[in-house]
Amino acid sequence: MLNRILGREQGEQREELARLRAENAALKAENALLNRLSAPAPLLAFVQDNDLRYVWAKGPVAAFGPGVLGLTDLDIRNGRGKSAEGFTTLHAIKGRILETGRGERHMFRLEIPGETESRLYDLVLEPHREADGRITGIVGLGLDITVETARRGAVALAEAQAVKAEAERANRAKSRFLAAASHDLRQPFQAMRLFLHLLETRLTDDPQRDLATKLTESLDATEDLLNALVQISALEAATVTPTPTRFALSTVMERLAGEFRPLAAANGVNLRCVPTTAQVNSDPVLLDRMVRNLIVNAVRHTRKGGILIGCRRRGTTAQLQVWDTGCGIPADQLPFIFDEFYRGETAAGAPTAQSGQAKRDAQHGLGLGLAIVKKTATLLGLTVTVVSTPNRGSGFTITLPLAETVRAPAPRPVLVTEVRPAAAAPAAEPVKEPPPSPARNPEVKEPGTAEPPVKEPSKDQPPSGVLPSGVLVALLEDDPLQLAALEAMVEDWGCVPLAAPTPEALFEGLDKTDAIPRLVISDNRLPGNRRGMDVIAEIRKRYGGDVGGMLVTGDTDPQLMEQATAAGVVVVHKPIAPPRLQRLVVDALQNGTGQNGTGQNGTGQGGTGTGQGRAPAPPSPGVSPGSSRIAAAARS
Repeated sequence: MLNRILGREQGEQREELARLRAENAALKAENALLNRLSAPAPLLAFVQDNDLRYVWAKGPVAAFGPGVLGLTDLDIRNGRGKSAEGFTTLHAIKGRILETGRGERHMFRLEIPGETESRLYDLVLEPHREADGRITGIVGLGLDITVETARRGAVALAEAQAVKAEAERANRAKSRFLAAASHDLRQPFQAMRLFLHLLETRLTDDPQRDLATKLTESLDATEDLLNALVQISALEAATVTPTPTRFALSTVMERLAGEFRPLAAANGVNLRCVPTTAQVNSDPVLLDRMVRNLIVNAVRHTRKGGILIGCRRRGTTAQLQVWDTGCGIPADQLPFIFDEFYRGETAAGAPTAQSGQAKRDAQHGLGLGLAIVKKTATLLGLTVTVVSTPNRGSGFTITLPLAETVRAPAPRPVLVTEVRPAAAAPAAEPVKEPPPSPARNPEVKEPGTAEPPVKEPSKDQPPSGVLPSGVLVALLEDDPLQLAALEAMVEDWGCVPLAAPTPEALFEGLDKTDAIPRLVISDNRLPGNRRGMDVIAEIRKRYGGDVGGMLVTGDTDPQLMEQATAAGVVVVHKPIAPPRLQRLVVDALQNGTGQNGTGQNGTGQGGTGTGQGRAPAPPSPGVSPGSSRIAAAARS
């Protein structure tokens, strides 16, 4: 009996052992199959029990060695010193999954023993459930995405670089377009202005002169719109690069005050400029443009009283201010006056214009000037504020950094630039607190205070001198309309013009005459990639350094201004009013602008040299001194 019982039990044990062996063999076979199937794939796989101890691992986790089984992530971190941060994060995530019963997906970076670089895994973690739904552990499966991520990163970088290169190409193309627009679009305006002036000199009755005046006003408005659009486009295209330098603030203030004083006086308004010794660090070209537009705005909206340009020192800053006693701006208009083409209703009842729909009347401007000032201030990193009281006036303030020390100003070029009341006006951010009253500072006085008037010629005044009769003036211009207009103008002034469309034709004409040219007036961009600067230099080489040189051009390249300054050549930016051009010709013929040396005084340095040549004459009315970049950009 006992033997039968023992035999039956042994048989059952043998069957159980055989079943276990079969299951173990099947498990090994499945594991081997899983290993073979996953071997080509960069997989990370593991199973952990309810205590988060590893019971099975394949891939990078198994690479930590056979001893990893039975350990938790914290044990691996503490005992092995590998991927401390990663294993700490993993342990916390797995604990949360055991509590919530919800799987999660994470990007996990793991440091592998024997490898110099870490690996990035896309890791999926799910709770391991029994048949009855109980959670007994964690199952994890991760895919190595290190190479794919690097590949995608390289593709994204290449795409970004391609987009950047295309944007830079488009930006360069836009820069070329703006330069061409600035130069080429000004050419016909110059011819129209010269012909119109000749027509005005020949009209005899008042109705005809009134028509010519209206035509002049229309031409002025068109030029203003062109200049404003070119400026705003250049700022939006980020083609303007500031060049901060140290300069005396008074050079900008006093020059602009002199230019606009006659215009203000014509309106019965006293424009004053309080001198200052402040030296600032900024871009004088762009600051000139900002202040110019602010003054234009003040002149346009002031019909009685005064306009004051002054400066206050505030700690390490200088506050350049433009005050007026004009119609003022209602408070609800201040947030919008700096939008492009916006011209709001003033306290005096000026018409309201919506953005982009402004009337193109000269009295109220184009609505671009304040937008230009705002964009320029942003470019320079300056603060522009405004306060205004309806029917009492407005005040604009530009805050600039003061220079630490005072240095002598650098040599400045000769520049001719047209200033008209319809030019674009400034921009700024509205202020929340008004600046102090001008009366609180001894450097700035209230508008209206008496001051001896300063005589400044306007663009329509005749020249102060008389042109020498019969002198030869060489004219070089490839545009036939401009050449014809310029030839008729010079002849009308009593000079003898020698006009040519190309340098070759000009030299051929000079060879046929015994007279020596006293002055050369030339465009800079000529056929055959020739330059007016080079032609003037060649004529001086033939006939002597005292031959005057003048470039009438739409080219605003700063390098051109620097070269012209060094060579003693006057640069006139198109379009220019004929009376002003006549004054410059008078000055050039009476005082001389040529030279015998390589510099302004024969030394090539522009200082106090000992050469025999004659330095350029001081700028005549309408010739604005300033840095070479001021000269280059004043009409851009």
